[in-house]
Amino acid sequence: MVVDSKVHRKEISNMAEQQEILVTMATNLRDILYDHMEKRISSAGFKLNAVFSDTPLEDAKLKEKIKNAAGFIVSLEKVNDDLLKGAKNLKVVSKYGVGTDNIDLAAAESHGVEIANCPGSNSNAVAELVIGLMITMSRNTQNLCDRLREGRWTTEVGFELAGKRVGILGFGNIGRRVAKYLKPFTGDILVYDVFVDRKAEGEYGVRYTSVDEIIETSDYITLHLPLLPETRHLIDKDSLARMKKGVYLINAARGGVVDEDALFDAVVSGRVAGAGVDAFEFEPPTASRMLKDERFIVLPHIGAATVEASFNMVNMAIDNVLSVLAGKGNPHPVRMV
Repeated sequence: MVVDSKVHRKEISNMAEQQEILVTMATNLRDILYDHMEKRISSAGFKLNAVFSDTPLEDAKLKEKIKNAAGFIVSLEKVNDDLLKGAKNLKVVSKYGVGTDNIDLAAAESHGVEIANCPGSNSNAVAELVIGLMITMSRNTQNLCDRLREGRWTTEVGFELAGKRVGILGFGNIGRRVAKYLKPFTGDILVYDVFVDRKAEGEYGVRYTSVDEIIETSDYITLHLPLLPETRHLIDKDSLARMKKGVYLINAARGGVVDEDALFDAVVSGRVAGAGVDAFEFEPPTASRMLKDERFIVLPHIGAATVEASFNMVNMAIDNVLSVLAGKGNPHPVRMV
């Protein structure tokens, strides 16, 4: 076979000049998303550098991987000033998901790096999980199943979700989807958000109110707030003490919104009947007392872990990165408040 050396040199030159997009993701997404990502990114003229890991990449490895990247689709790794100093070609970082508490927005701004996220991409997945947790706790189905597997035939009288008051703290895309799914169960839904949309009250059958009313009167409280200085440990010893006795709490947002030690004590005391926890302040939560108490339904942060949400998130993240690199602007910018 004869190879045209001029053509070959041109191909090598094009490959050398090809800009790179770094992607970090959980290992279990490799078979689901790799081929799709490679096809989309390569067809746009970029090289995919995908790293799959069960835990966030260590700083040294991430620094090595990102040094030539023009774009970065990040999962849980910390994007901070130290990392960005060594990413001389980086123009844009898109979160694979919504919450950007692992990204230092001030550092990104100082380095001229655009930050984007994927709003609404996982709303359906998280909302379905929340409704499932409410029913699981109300009927204690997980623990009854575990006991039956152990050979113990025990029954319990549970509670119905129908007619109960549900408080939703954070009424963005996920909070609204939760409200939509709750409507067949109950017409008593209270919501709080810093941005009040009166049209949404009629559309979703909810009533805007204060954090205090939700804390003090709800039968179920579900958290859908970003982790910000003003929301860190919003659910603390004081707020838990003011909750209605027998309340169920669901956190599928960010672990830091809840003081986990205070929550554990509130459940042990009986003030809180149970908690569904899909987000921990420190992950994995190897030392958490919640792991050993059956009144907690504990999950490894799987709210967005569906095939459908995974494709939604990766497509939106790729769109974000490609748009910025093409000079067309940032479709879903995340700025400092």
